[in-house]
Amino acid sequence: MHGSVDNNKITKIELFLLKKNIQYKNIALYRKAFTHTSYVHETNDDSIDSYERLEFLGDAILGKTIAVYLYENYSDLEPGDLSLMRSNIVCKSSLAKLGKRFELEKLAFFGRGEINKTPSDSIYEDMVESLIGAIYLDLGEEVTKKFIIKLFKPIIIAIDLNALKDFKTQLQEELQSEKRKTVKYRTIDKNNDKNEKMFFSQVLLDNLVLGEGFSTSKKKAEQKAAQNALEKKAAKEGSEDVS
Repeated sequence: MHGSVDNNKITKIELFLLKKNIQYKNIALYRKAFTHTSYVHETNDDSIDSYERLEFLGDAILGKTIAVYLYENYSDLEPGDLSLMRSNIVCKSSLAKLGKRFELEKLAFFGRGEINKTPSDSIYEDMVESLIGAIYLDLGEEVTKKFIIKLFKPIIIAIDLNALKDFKTQLQEELQSEKRKTVKYRTIDKNNDKNEKMFFSQVLLDNLVLGEGFSTSKKKAEQKAAQNALEKKAAKEGSEDVS
């Protein structure tokens, strides 16, 4: 049963790659890029592996490529703005949209328990990253770079950095999604070393300080405090994922 399905899917993968102008050499890499763990668990073929390792590689290559592109093309942006842009370009929702647009579920090898389910956004995200990993191993860095930039340039151009900078709204929406209370901001005047008027702000949930910010206006200080809280939250969630 799996043999006939394999041949059909491999043909679809080959057609997909050619349509995307990916002049592949090793089709086995792309087969692996679309093989879900559920399929591996249901076959006795030890030569079949899932996309998880390719996904790991693709994620790293994608992040590096976008970082270099932003560094070279947005010289007027501060490091914090560059980080904000990159995180929104390579976020789960962006990758999932690409995976759905490519209809990658039609190329994927799923086990019987998954084959009739609607793939989650995480699966689409994983397959886009594993595809990037496969291209890198098959065709090298330059081809992969061109593929990534062509794929993500419309997303990069469409980003409204000023809209992304409303960290207070982002923080409140994240906390509300977790059914937590509204945060409060405590802001005070505080002169700097040059005796210039500055503002120091703390964002609090009950009596817990979530983040702190320092700037030339009350509004900017509160935004920086919210940004600091979001960064700490993301770092904490990232360390929990690793563990």
